[in-house]
Amino acid sequence: MTLLSNLQDILDLAKWADWLILKWQGLVTPVVSGLIEIFGVRVSVDATSMIAMALFVCFIALGARIENQFKGASREHWPIRWGNICNYRVLLATVLYVLLGMIITLPAFLPVVAETYTRFPYTFLAICYVLYCGAIVIGLRGWPLWTSLVVAASMVGFSFVFGYSAHETGRPNVSETASTAIAALCAIVCGLIVVGTAPPLAFTKRVIFMALGVVSVVVLSQLSHWTTTLTL
Repeated sequence: MTLLSNLQDILDLAKWADWLILKWQGLVTPVVSGLIEIFGVRVSVDATSMIAMALFVCFIALGARIENQFKGASREHWPIRWGNICNYRVLLATVLYVLLGMIITLPAFLPVVAETYTRFPYTFLAICYVLYCGAIVIGLRGWPLWTSLVVAASMVGFSFVFGYSAHETGRPNVSETASTAIAALCAIVCGLIVVGTAPPLAFTKRVIFMALGVVSVVVLSQLSHWTTTLTL
């Protein structure tokens, strides 16, 4: 009886998690699209998800900075200075990220690249993720290696979550290339904000907390779907 009672509590929580994901999917794209349209621009769905993720990560960085300021003597010594972002590692990371953007957009302009992507999709994706994670690890100058790796892995996970939640709310009024360029610019600015302001340990702890929370909600949501399927 106790086991069944606890199981019912988990199933009830799973229903709430599924409801939360549905609300997330329904709100994140319209809200971000509305913010972008203030500037008279409507970008593609993929670009909207990238911009939403950039805003999300910026808020995590600012939250980590504010939290660190209230820690008193135990806070991390990570002053905001130009040297955090004006250095060769950040420059190299930016170059890698721009190269990633070029590789992603090339299939739209070169049929040969599009055909190669179709024949070897997993190789193409592997190259993209290596460049993406490499840009993050290299760009986090002065951070312990384990924090850079954790952040890179978490950003890959977040990209799936935000891509999954994106849906079309209106036709874009700029080209796919312009949409990608705008989203890439937002991602680069986000990276500079993280490197320039976020204390490494405080930011990484917040990212881990958010990643575990997202995974838990997704698992519970899937459990709700499986339970519904089995019931039917």
